[in-house]
Amino acid sequence: MPPEFRRDRLTWVVYGMLAWFAYLQAAPGLVVVHLRDELGLSYAVGGLHVAAFAAGSMVAGGISATLERALGRRTLFWSAAVVMGAGAAGLTAGRVAAVTIGAVLVMGVGGGLLLATVQAALADHHGERRAVALAEANVAASLAYLALAGALSLTAALHAGWRVALLVALVIPPLVWWSNRALAIDAPPPPPDVVRGRLPRVFWTAAAVLFCVTAAEWCVTAWGATFVEDATRVSADVAVGLMAAYFGGVVVGRALGSRLARRTDPARLLALALAVTAVGFAVLWPATNPGQAVAGLSLLGLGLGNLFPMSVSVAVALAPGRAALASSRAVGVTASAVLLAPFTVGTLADATSLRAALGIVPVALVLAAVGLALVRRADVRAAG
Repeated sequence: MPPEFRRDRLTWVVYGMLAWFAYLQAAPGLVVVHLRDELGLSYAVGGLHVAAFAAGSMVAGGISATLERALGRRTLFWSAAVVMGAGAAGLTAGRVAAVTIGAVLVMGVGGGLLLATVQAALADHHGERRAVALAEANVAASLAYLALAGALSLTAALHAGWRVALLVALVIPPLVWWSNRALAIDAPPPPPDVVRGRLPRVFWTAAAVLFCVTAAEWCVTAWGATFVEDATRVSADVAVGLMAAYFGGVVVGRALGSRLARRTDPARLLALALAVTAVGFAVLWPATNPGQAVAGLSLLGLGLGNLFPMSVSVAVALAPGRAALASSRAVGVTASAVLLAPFTVGTLADATSLRAALGIVPVALVLAAVGLALVRRADVRAAG
């Protein structure tokens, strides 16, 4: 029987920094609606901001395991936060697309390194209870998404501008580091029977599932506010405010998922989340009024909120003793999905309509379900 799940100081610090990461990670998707208005950007160029974050994260996914071996997990953890914060500051300072896109690229590199380190630290620290830790960490992340939506609505109401909502977040890492500067964040040595640099084949099937669910999630995260603005004819500020329904659904979904993960196989929770997501999209896609949009966004959040943490848990569990490498590759896979999916939607929207372009979402959900079935079959064969 797995040991009892316990949250210690390391767990809380990692949760907090993941929440900070998530706050800034969601920023490009939510502020692009303002950047399009300010800078006169097309859908495709607006999508490049989310794509730039993903491109930086892809770079991070390729180098994080190597950097961790060279620098140590603790140094990489705090250095990654510095890089991400510097990129966020650059985004607020930029007044042309080239600068804002470049700043988001820097955010992606730092954020990807931080995410890979967070996931590896939780997986190593909590072992068989990694699914619970990853689910709870993503509850913190979803609360941060909701906090960002609230902060953007507040700054809009105060006529302070969206940049203030990002700048105030930059004080968090120094405060967390100062109060925990002696905390050890170390990677355990790999078991002697683990082959260096190798991941099992079934891991890559799970990684394909992770790619599909991330693509679905970021199509909604990146373009949800713009879709609501176009479909319901509300203002940009109101559309961003309505996204609170989506992020609220994510919070509720991940809170439920973290509880269920204590006694339910993550793969089963992933299958349930896929079904709920499909229902939510079916409600949102034809929406023409704010009420239906809010209902669809809430259901989407409820389902999508569990897709990433459960997919990561399934994937990392397939590579025992290689949490850092598996997490690094998972970040690279998810980053490639974030790079391709929102930009593809933006390009298709320019050629057709945003409503038609979002048809990518149900396709991704079906492919994820097929991949999950293959992973489950491989597990059954291995157990037999």
